[in-house]
Amino acid sequence: MVFSNSPDPDEIYDPAEDEDSETITQKVVGWLWFFFKLGFVFTFIAIIIIAGAVIGIVKGFSEKIPIISDSSYRPNLTTQVFDCKGRLLAKLHAEENRTRILSSQEIPAHMKSAVVAIEDERFYSHYGIDIVGITRAMVKNIQAGRVVQGASTLTQQLVKNAFLTSEKTFKRKAIEAMMAFQLERKYSKEEILTLYLNEIYFGHGAYGLAAAAEIYFGKDPMALTVSECAMLAGIPKSPVAFSPIKNPKNNEIRRSLVLAKMVELGFISPADYETAKNEQPAVREIQVQEFKAPYFVTYVRDQLLEKYGANLVYNGGLKIHTTLDFDLQEYAEAAMASAPIFKEYPIEKYPGLNGSLVCLDPKNGHIKAMYGGRSFEQSQFNRVTQAYRQPGSSFKPFVYAAALEEGMLPGDAVVDEYIAYTNPWTRKVWAPKNYDLKFHGSVTLMKALCRSFNIPAVKLIDRLTPAKVIRFAKRMGITAQMEPNLSLALGSGQFTPLEMASSYGVFANMGILCRPLSILKVEDRDGNVLEENLPRAKEVMKAVNAAMICDMLRTAVERGTGVRAKIPGRAIAGKTGTTNDYVDAWFNGMSPDLVTVAQFGFDMPKTLGRGKAGGSVAGPPWKAFMEKALELYPKKDFPVPDGAVRARVCMISGKLASKGCPGNEVVSQIFPIESQP
Repeated sequence: MVFSNSPDPDEIYDPAEDEDSETITQKVVGWLWFFFKLGFVFTFIAIIIIAGAVIGIVKGFSEKIPIISDSSYRPNLTTQVFDCKGRLLAKLHAEENRTRILSSQEIPAHMKSAVVAIEDERFYSHYGIDIVGITRAMVKNIQAGRVVQGASTLTQQLVKNAFLTSEKTFKRKAIEAMMAFQLERKYSKEEILTLYLNEIYFGHGAYGLAAAAEIYFGKDPMALTVSECAMLAGIPKSPVAFSPIKNPKNNEIRRSLVLAKMVELGFISPADYETAKNEQPAVREIQVQEFKAPYFVTYVRDQLLEKYGANLVYNGGLKIHTTLDFDLQEYAEAAMASAPIFKEYPIEKYPGLNGSLVCLDPKNGHIKAMYGGRSFEQSQFNRVTQAYRQPGSSFKPFVYAAALEEGMLPGDAVVDEYIAYTNPWTRKVWAPKNYDLKFHGSVTLMKALCRSFNIPAVKLIDRLTPAKVIRFAKRMGITAQMEPNLSLALGSGQFTPLEMASSYGVFANMGILCRPLSILKVEDRDGNVLEENLPRAKEVMKAVNAAMICDMLRTAVERGTGVRAKIPGRAIAGKTGTTNDYVDAWFNGMSPDLVTVAQFGFDMPKTLGRGKAGGSVAGPPWKAFMEKALELYPKKDFPVPDGAVRARVCMISGKLASKGCPGNEVVSQIFPIESQP
């Protein structure tokens, strides 16, 4: 056996090999280091590019983000219309019915807690965006394979509703998030919650808590119970699905959920929870928005729209203080509803038969009541302001007043006799006739007006000329066009009840015209006065002449055609009006405090029926209204102006009454001092 100490050739150490191995390692490390540095450079560049892009996107979004300031939040507010005593007549709004903006102190604590509990339980801990909520929602949505849960905070919902559109894009959501963060930096949580509760939609036209509390419960928000707060808090998620009116079962389930969340989060005690859960909120029946005095309100609204435009009127939260007295309005509606002609012609069978009544205060022109038709639902056409109708004999006082302005007196005589006029162009002959088809010989002006004789009125306008009477009527406030012909004396023109009432007011106001006024004051949402209207008064006839006409018209009520309008113990003056074929029936009358016009006729003119004259048709409802209205006013007589004196005279002769004058012809009549009988 041979043993050898020689090493295995494979195990022989070669220094050159170590050098080669070290070189390779260095090269590998070098290349790795090179690629690392290269990767770092590329990563750094990528980060810069991405950061720049993000900054650019954020900057682009930021430039489009509205700056939220204290004046940014100006939600649409409902305009309110009030009567002269501060009673609400109507709310004017577009889609959003938001009655008022509540302060934090006007919102019950339980309402705030209920909303936070069901809508955003981490509201008091996040900064406008709820990362926990977003993560949880993403997981649930991925698991479900569809969107089953949202993650918008109350702040984001406020931003979306108050400042942005409902557009569903990534850009809008990004802006929403940025604005929510901006909002959280500017306002306290309490302020944000207050803004939210003023903005959010609660269904059935109710925007904001104030409107919701009123619509559902008829309450002020501070009077809401815990259970009612929970019910309301559950609605905004889906106002239709959780409506207590349309889907009461869904609403009940939702209310219970809200209460459960409130007790879970410690907002209410277990005892309060049990009490609230067992309480069933009494939701009142949702009323269709109706105006009180609808014809008057629309008349006011149209004036506002013309002056301020639709946006301010419907969304500006204006407060409109009007001249209407709702007590008188109710009296007017009741009196007209009980009119004999309406009972004879029920609306179900005769929808075309209509009527109107308007009442003014002659001392300032304030419209106190306005009845524009039998049914506002069937027809919004306002017969007080829009219907031009022939007034019949109720126009005669303007002819007689024009005669007095020319120097004639109530005791002056006109011969009531056959007379005929030939039209020079058509050669047609017109011979006016009296209602009783008789001639009465020499009659005083006071008797002719009292008995409403036609021929004396035609003779007067012929003497004065139609042009002069037209000028006088326009001075008195008549705005309608009038044809300069003799038949004008008998009411052939066409006028609205409102202008007739305003013009009759001149007689009661001793020659002073006060234009009709419906709006006293308009305030904006902050209480600033936009307009305040004072009476527009102008002297248009001598006071003594106005007083003489008043007395002549009082005699017409006490002894003549207007006797059905007589009110015992009250100074009442007025004139009936009946047109050819009994198409229109009027009674225009006044007391020292009120002037009222009542008119009846078919919308498509046709006869009311044989014998349907102004006294019998319009007189009774006029009296029914004025009897009630005058209960609010002290008894008084028409004034005797300076330079006038009252005398007891005989209507037959126009002289001081003597024993030979029949008692029913003796009247009290004002005359100028220098011309008394």
